[in-house]
Amino acid sequence: MAIWVDFFKEKLEGSKVVVDAEGKPYVSKEIAPKEYVEVELNITQQFLPYHIYFRRFDVNGVELENRLFAQVGDRDLALKSFNDLTAKRLNSFELVLDGE
Repeated sequence: MAIWVDFFKEKLEGSKVVVDAEGKPYVSKEIAPKEYVEVELNITQQFLPYHIYFRRFDVNGVELENRLFAQVGDRDLALKSFNDLTAKRLNSFELVLDGE
């Protein structure tokens, strides 16, 4: 398993390492039912290496949203972006539940 996933797995309580259909690992954390924040490592010359996504699924597992939130150049910025996205989503969810 790639060492980069160990860093995020340690820092992000409740996160899991997932492997996609192509055998590429990424780190995923469920932040609400069927809603996930994920970090992927993409090694190409055209993009920064760490990509942070928000993904949402319906009850049948069909993907409803797949948004790229950030592309960053190092693990610490990726961790900050991951936590920022999680906080923003959880705060917006609370506002909706409160009726605001």
